[in-house]
Amino acid sequence: MHPRHVQPGLLTTRCLYLLLCVNIALLAFYLAIDYQLVFHSDSAVKNLLAQEIHETGQYFPRAWNYANGDLWVFNTHTFILALLPLLGNGYAAHAASGLVSAALILYGAWLLTGMLEQRPPARLAGMLVVSAGMSPMMAEHVYGQAAYGSIFYMGCFLLRAYWSLSQARGARRLPWAGATAALTVLVFWSNPQRALLVYALPLLAAAGVQLSLARRDGGAARAHWAALAVVLAAAVAGVLLNRHTLAQVNNNIGLSLIGWLDVKTMALNGLAVAQGVLSLFDGLPPPGAKVASAAGAYAALRLAGALLLLALLPWALYRGLRPERGPRQLVVVFTAVGFGLSLFLMATTTLADMTSPESSVRYLVPSLLGMLLILAGTLSERAGAPLARAGGIAALALLATSAPAAYLSPFSELVTLPREGLALLTPERRLAGFLRAQGLRYGYATFWVAGKTSVLSSGAVRVRQVEFERGLPQPMRKLSSDRWYAPAAWRGPTFVALRDSELALLDQPLLASYAGQPRLLRFEDMNVLVYPTNPAASLPSWDTDVSRPLRYAMDRHTLHQRGVLEHGAITTAPGEEGNLHFGPMRTLAPGSYAVSFELDIGTGAEAGAAGYGMVDVVSAAATQVLARQGVTAAGRQRVTLRFRTQQPLSAVEFRAFSTGRARFTLRAIDLERGAPAATAAPAVQEK
Repeated sequence: MHPRHVQPGLLTTRCLYLLLCVNIALLAFYLAIDYQLVFHSDSAVKNLLAQEIHETGQYFPRAWNYANGDLWVFNTHTFILALLPLLGNGYAAHAASGLVSAALILYGAWLLTGMLEQRPPARLAGMLVVSAGMSPMMAEHVYGQAAYGSIFYMGCFLLRAYWSLSQARGARRLPWAGATAALTVLVFWSNPQRALLVYALPLLAAAGVQLSLARRDGGAARAHWAALAVVLAAAVAGVLLNRHTLAQVNNNIGLSLIGWLDVKTMALNGLAVAQGVLSLFDGLPPPGAKVASAAGAYAALRLAGALLLLALLPWALYRGLRPERGPRQLVVVFTAVGFGLSLFLMATTTLADMTSPESSVRYLVPSLLGMLLILAGTLSERAGAPLARAGGIAALALLATSAPAAYLSPFSELVTLPREGLALLTPERRLAGFLRAQGLRYGYATFWVAGKTSVLSSGAVRVRQVEFERGLPQPMRKLSSDRWYAPAAWRGPTFVALRDSELALLDQPLLASYAGQPRLLRFEDMNVLVYPTNPAASLPSWDTDVSRPLRYAMDRHTLHQRGVLEHGAITTAPGEEGNLHFGPMRTLAPGSYAVSFELDIGTGAEAGAAGYGMVDVVSAAATQVLARQGVTAAGRQRVTLRFRTQQPLSAVEFRAFSTGRARFTLRAIDLERGAPAATAAPAVQEK
């Protein structure tokens, strides 16, 4: 057909397909090349967990420390696990996993536009918006780390499966029932709290609307009740699986403990949410940038478009809430309720740290993607005032053409960065090469250096994350494995790599007293301290199994609230009441333990009903008491507390309290596994 004979609608559709292909090509470039420049240790976790599964042969590794009760059941690490035999565990596997996730996200969006019963141009417009990235921050949440992109496509698949089940008849019900049940089990198995708020409550509300509209159609109502029964039964099964699995692994409580905010903070959080959403749509001009310039004019357009979207997205939901049965109504109610629940929690609770709105609004990303698809369909129906509709189309057009800015901005800033094939020589990749050249294979660094460097070296150099307490490195166990910090994990020269800005965190003489004198290597802004052996073998708090007796001496690093520290002991005077010792906030593996307190209580005063004081062992932020005993006798003594645990313990503290009845002195605390032997070997002293 001659080009001038092509119908305008067909020509528009072809142009939209062409733009979609361009967006997808730029997305692939972003994941394969550009994301190397913004790749970080949070993103590296999926590689590290996949490696842990591969090495232990356990899909839920018992030594892994999950966070917030969030089990990784079918997450992005699953794709890496399948790719390990082909690609190894480096950035190539991460990029391939990202491409698989991107394909699922785009497919989920396409299914959603179909359920919204949109015409082809509107479906393509929505796909252009979702595939364009919209902003560097949105591209990171949806495709880079892909955490919230995964939540989005699981919601799309669950909606499609549920609707298909409610409409299926006869033998076709069985496969859709299986799909609905499997998806529901997966999301509840992963995290029941999130599944309830993100999937279950929105789906129940949407299904309730469908039931209300179908009350005169007995067959349709029964079909929805049957589909809801499948969802509820699968949700219960998922919760039970979650509880069973969490009992077998380690769990870091973290953000799962949230609280309410005061009214003033709630109001401030509401404004911060608006700021964060503007940033997701790339609507915040760079502070200090010139206004009277081409870049300034484009920034003004983006700001105006983002502000318009803040008003149009809720309007599109309102327009979509019509009293009609069908998949469209199911999607609109699901999206509206999901958005409302997330917004409510972000504004009124401590769930999100709104001091950084740009990253904290990530909880809204799945709902925002659905709202954008709904808006594209609403505008295609010529809804609303002509001026507002034209503005909405322009705002969506800005988002749909954001791919170059969202996907290429890091590369455009560092286009001169040297590379080896497709691998960009980023600072962490150069650090990994330097460590390999020095013959170093195992060591420790802070979180944002450790995991990233391990993956960029394809596992040739394994850098484990640590934090620093009172001058010494301590395992950072959240999203890491206890196996990494065991003395048996590595024997031989071991490094601690710190940036110049981090070096003050380390008490070098104190660590040298444990691990020996290091040699110092310099690489760019990094200080690499190389110790003759693995410090894990000599730092007693690292050994969760307590394979040898440990002594906690009283020194300048000891945590206490009352008393005077002198001559290797903490002493409170008569009349001084309070806590002599708490900490060390350590981890203990399952087993039996004995904790002995060396005390010296002054004579000449009666103990009274309250005694001279008390010693105890607690864990989990002092919410769990493992053993406790009052101190009722005067003079020098050794009080031993014994306890047993079948689960790993976190934040374990050995505490001593004085009632102020007499002088109370704590000289040392000994920890050993099992009952203390009569002729115990000399304890290792923790300095």
